[in-house]
Amino acid sequence: MTLFSCLYFVTYRCNSRCGYCNIWRNPNLQDIGQARFSDAEQNINDLKKLGVYLIDFTGGEPLLNKELPQMLQAAKHLGLRVHLSTNGLLYPEKADEIRGYVDTLYVSLDTLAPKEYQQIRGIDGFEKVMESVELARRLSQNVCLLYTATNENISNIPDLVEFSRRNKVILYIKPCFSYFGNEALYEKYITTITKYFWEPYVRMSLTHMRFHSRGGNSPEHPRCRAGKATFDLSPDNCILVPCFQHHQRKLPLGQGLFSLYHSSAWDATFSQAGKYPFCAHCSIECNFGLSYLSRLRENFLLQNLSFIKYAMVQRSVSNDRKKRNEHGMLYERV
Repeated sequence: MTLFSCLYFVTYRCNSRCGYCNIWRNPNLQDIGQARFSDAEQNINDLKKLGVYLIDFTGGEPLLNKELPQMLQAAKHLGLRVHLSTNGLLYPEKADEIRGYVDTLYVSLDTLAPKEYQQIRGIDGFEKVMESVELARRLSQNVCLLYTATNENISNIPDLVEFSRRNKVILYIKPCFSYFGNEALYEKYITTITKYFWEPYVRMSLTHMRFHSRGGNSPEHPRCRAGKATFDLSPDNCILVPCFQHHQRKLPLGQGLFSLYHSSAWDATFSQAGKYPFCAHCSIECNFGLSYLSRLRENFLLQNLSFIKYAMVQRSVSNDRKKRNEHGMLYERV
């Protein structure tokens, strides 16, 4: 399996204080500077040469990096598929700078209640996020609401599903995972999530839901694809081994990403991915998604259903976008 995707952490700074995230709590991460365009440009070129298809710019809050628009433009110019994962707070003031350079804008949203939003995110930003979603739709930006289902907010699913249906925007439902001692989503709630699979604007991976409900990764029979199909880049221009959440070491990119990937150090460094003790029960989707394809006999039906449903959702959203452009936009807040 060749490299498919890269998760690029362009900053660890964040303007949210989410309860299920550890980035903003970690002083060691906050002391690390932001990714520089000079480094990112070389890395993006190397990603293209390595055959990487998708790059997800993330953080922290990636829009806090002032050089992000240049990075997005460079990736898009080379034909990479570009995702941007954001809390949406800065999108209104950055929208013009990044317009045309992002294939999918992922905006985190776990509730439609302003007070609960403040409890979950630690800041009063609900109105700004709503403004961002409305603006993205007006600009015909492909926007996807990213709902991280936790044991505390699981009851919000019906409202969020209805919001996505009314406003014809994709709702991507992902179960919360544990990586710093936080509580992962209870197995019993997977059924709560999957019953919404056929809702017209809902996206999820049935194979990942089953993987999560079965306890995630086993170090004895690892499914992790870190370093094989995907990998994480840090703001200080290093490869995180084996992944951001549990990195044990960093590989500096002094000689360049392309050279490092073709060195013996790469395979040796990632040989234990999924086998460490802390890898037990891990269910971080970006590290396991492509492993489902290696077990087609086991996952054939669920995986293909997920692919087909996602294609249907994308087609619906595309058609809705064309209609809005022709007849004007309708947007329902409540």
